[in-house]
Amino acid sequence: MPSLAEIWRALHGAWKLLFLDTRGLAQFDGSRSGGLRSFWAIALVLPLNIAIIAIDQLGPAQDVLPPHSAVLQLIGLVIAWPALLLVIYILARWYGRAERYWLFVTTYNWTQIPIAIAAMLIIAMLTGVSAFVDLATLPTASGGVALAGWIAVLAAAALKVGLYGYEWYVAFVSLDAGVALPIIVVLLDIVSGLALDKISIWLA
Repeated sequence: MPSLAEIWRALHGAWKLLFLDTRGLAQFDGSRSGGLRSFWAIALVLPLNIAIIAIDQLGPAQDVLPPHSAVLQLIGLVIAWPALLLVIYILARWYGRAERYWLFVTTYNWTQIPIAIAAMLIIAMLTGVSAFVDLATLPTASGGVALAGWIAVLAAAALKVGLYGYEWYVAFVSLDAGVALPIIVVLLDIVSGLALDKISIWLA
């Protein structure tokens, strides 16, 4: 289990990387043991994901998932997280960057905490706006409320793109394998997330 000092250093490193400061990498333990300890980040991300689901339940009734689907979504996250990293290990070996893998794992795992916090803020913003205007009918809406809705939607989209850019940069500096592999990392993350959502809806 990581110490509070190690968690603090990792979060400080994640903050530095957010501002494209590669010195943030020095805050992460890139050893195998450090990489394994970094999986404790799941324990910190899960409550944030529970909060995301709870906030999302405050939205329109038709978007609310039944409790068992929400639980399955959380279980799927715990399973998909290490599975994704296993696939990336295979890719890192194929790219000849296996020696950077544990640094990537440590960096990826701990940076999921600020990513989850940002995702929670996005959901909270959209849920708050949906209480005043139906986002599904936003293109045909007018007035000040519609303007606020468009601002929220565009801000959420910009933040989402920014998160993907951040995730790409984390993979780029930690794997040091060029541009293509970090793009694959982000695409795999997007696909796994969409798959979890589809499965949750299918089981609803």
